[in-house]
Amino acid sequence: MVIRRWVVNASPLILLGKIDHLDLLFELADAVVVPRAVIGEIAAKPDGAQILHRLSRYVSYSAASDEKVRREILGWDLGAGETQVIANAQLYGADRLVLDDIAARRCAMAMGFRVIGTLGVVGRAKRMGKLERAAPIIEHLRRAGLYVSEELVQRVLEEVGE
Repeated sequence: MVIRRWVVNASPLILLGKIDHLDLLFELADAVVVPRAVIGEIAAKPDGAQILHRLSRYVSYSAASDEKVRREILGWDLGAGETQVIANAQLYGADRLVLDDIAARRCAMAMGFRVIGTLGVVGRAKRMGKLERAAPIIEHLRRAGLYVSEELVQRVLEEVGE
């Protein structure tokens, strides 16, 4: 059996946590890994403690410590969370990285990783029958702070038949 291991960055966790839909990640992946730098970013947010409490039931926390692996991505000038997401994926293997930051997505894809963002999580959940409708969830995410173009939203909704 193949284990679907996803390494997740802060913004998808914060956004899904704000709208009470962290469960989508755990319904789509067998294992969700959150690096320590990401935990720190979440903890610094006003509602971070609530999000971390919900996460504690589901996720594995880890920290990449292999400087050789991390050096490969330092040239991309990413934040600590994004750097640890990619480093953890390299060290421990990951089926997918959940990242919204465009530079981090480019770095991960350049290193051969499959990437999905918060919007993609919602689209995948809809396609897999975990959501009845994606549009209301996407609207909640936008109100919670997800910055995406209307064009991208429409494309995702078309892909899921809405």
